[in-house]
Amino acid sequence: MKAAVLHEEKRELEILDVATPEPGPGEVRVQVCSCGVCGSDVHLVLHRTMRATHYPRIPGHESAGIVDAVGPDVSNFKAGDRVIIAAGTSCGKCKHCLSGRFNLCPQVGVLGFDCDGSYAEQVIAPARLLVPLPESIPFEHGAILADCVSTPYHALKFAGNMQTGERVAIFGCGGLGIHAILLARALGAAHVTAFDVDEGALQNARDFGADAVVDARSVRSVGKELKKLGDVDLICDFSGYYKNITDSLRALTPGGRAVMVGISSGKMDIAIPALMIFKQLRISGSYGCDSRALPELVELIADGKLDLSRSITSTHSLEEVNECLHNLDERNGNPVRYVIDPTA
Repeated sequence: MKAAVLHEEKRELEILDVATPEPGPGEVRVQVCSCGVCGSDVHLVLHRTMRATHYPRIPGHESAGIVDAVGPDVSNFKAGDRVIIAAGTSCGKCKHCLSGRFNLCPQVGVLGFDCDGSYAEQVIAPARLLVPLPESIPFEHGAILADCVSTPYHALKFAGNMQTGERVAIFGCGGLGIHAILLARALGAAHVTAFDVDEGALQNARDFGADAVVDARSVRSVGKELKKLGDVDLICDFSGYYKNITDSLRALTPGGRAVMVGISSGKMDIAIPALMIFKQLRISGSYGCDSRALPELVELIADGKLDLSRSITSTHSLEEVNECLHNLDERNGNPVRYVIDPTA
């Protein structure tokens, strides 16, 4: 099969003919029809701030396609089924995996980082990580559900316990944050405030339905700006700039929640513990998603409550993947999501 392969010493992907993988027990082989180009792929390939467990490696973790073959012990999928492949990998045996909370697994990983991914004509995945994709949903929409939609969905609904009518603040309007705005709207938010420092991201936030859009460079305190706009019930940070959380705690209503999704190496300084106690505030982390997110997102689309048509910037062949990575890195044309179609 044809695949985009990353070698440890290179900062670009090489299009090669590689052996077609065979599914083992409990595994399914999927013909990849769409695979999203994610910012973490930029960090893996171009910046090398993220690493694969082994090289050479085939990246790509946001994918959907058609079941091509099933291994032994697989009875819930068959050749020809349309599926989404969850981006997270796990052991499949621990208490968390057995309860469907595989993003809590001690061996949690990511497709394309910890095993070969979907920048290829075919990919192997455990059957337990596949979700049926209805004919009514395009492959490119199904593909990006796997990470840039399901990750903010998990942060809002399950980590953040978002309720209809609440006021929400989103920090960082890249691929995850921009879909958090869209999802907060779909989940019934009364008001959504978006913060970023990039002009293109701020414009995307407006286009995706934020009620208030704030250039964080233009305000002395994001927390005071939130207070001026009206207290919030839920804060989700996708930027990894932890000061956003600590500066904004005073703007949280009693019982308010702050969810950390973006990752950095910085430290977090909580200077107002008494306020957290009296107002019963909660700060939590959120990583990826568990087994609840993808089926619920498919249902939201099917019910007409979630529209991803704005999310797909353009679709490209496998040979154009390096160009997509560079354009995403440099924000050329202000992209939301490039999608690779290995069948093109």
